[in-house]
Amino acid sequence: MVNKIISMVLGAVVGDTLGVPVEFSKRIDLKNNPVIDLREFGTHNQPLGTWSDDTSLTLALIDAITNEKG
Repeated sequence: MVNKIISMVLGAVVGDTLGVPVEFSKRIDLKNNPVIDLREFGTHNQPLGTWSDDTSLTLALIDAITNEKG
């Protein structure tokens, strides 16, 4: 079960990292130039490998859940 959870989180992070440079792109643009590798300096002008606040919040939630005190 732990491996499935780790795989899910890693999949979400990778998906987010692939999506950041093309966020808000038109569907036709992505159809003509599909994302098949990491990109840099796209929509948000971020360097290669940047994830979004979605990943940051997911990781913070996991940390809060797994380090529960009280």
